[in-house]
Amino acid sequence: MLTGVEAAMSISRLNRSQPAPPAGPARPARDRNHHAREDAASLTDRDRELILQATGQQIKPGDVNAGWINSLAAAIAADRATGTLAPGQEVTEVYLKDLSRRYDRNGGRNPVAGYLEPALRHLDQQGARRGRLDVSA
Repeated sequence: MLTGVEAAMSISRLNRSQPAPPAGPARPARDRNHHAREDAASLTDRDRELILQATGQQIKPGDVNAGWINSLAAAIAADRATGTLAPGQEVTEVYLKDLSRRYDRNGGRNPVAGYLEPALRHLDQQGARRGRLDVSA
């Protein structure tokens, strides 16, 4: 019977004597903005205007948005794509503050915090700061 050390040495030798598994083809690195760019198709014209005024980034309708989109645009687009922001529902002060709070609760960096004040200012200038919901859609 082998002692614990002898058994460990035997197992160790077995592992070294076995050939390494063949290397599989390298998988391409997943683009972390891939889904955000796809979700951008669900942005409304008013969403795009808000994003432009709050962040300076113009996201054109129908664009594949092959490049990077900012965190506010990505968050709004994701909420549109998942139905959190329903069709006909405008982005409001309440929505934006809740979005920022959701990031704050998760801890770490809040990627939309820097865009919150300019976005709220834009809504205020548009007279849309109060929560509205178009129920005709």
